[in-house]
Amino acid sequence: RVQQMEAELSHQLSALRAEIEENGFSHGAGKSYSVPPPKDVSFFRVEREHTLRRGLQSQADVMQRELESCLSLEYTPDSLPPLLHQFYTDRSYHLAQIKYLLMLRWRRFCRHTSVIEKLYPYYKVTA
Repeated sequence: RVQQMEAELSHQLSALRAEIEENGFSHGAGKSYSVPPPKDVSFFRVEREHTLRRGLQSQADVMQRELESCLSLEYTPDSLPPLLHQFYTDRSYHLAQIKYLLMLRWRRFCRHTSVIEKLYPYYKVTA
């Protein structure tokens, strides 16, 4: 398919060159044009190869970094104590928050217990 497209491109470029030469466009006339003359098929082939290599190289770099991260040790004797310290620090802070919330809940429960005790006989009769 690529070879077929290259052949079609080559045919179109040669037709374009022939049309340009018929209209009097010459390279040595000293005039400068805003549109450069058409390139050869080999130029586009090399450009396509460079684009593909650049894309493949970036994918290869990503895969290489992933491989290195997989092969490196995540937990070493040097990194384990700080990790454990951070874990237990976070855990103790979380437990302190839970204790505070439970204390608030208990205080709210104790405040409303007298109301519950007063209404309990009516609840018992209706239930």
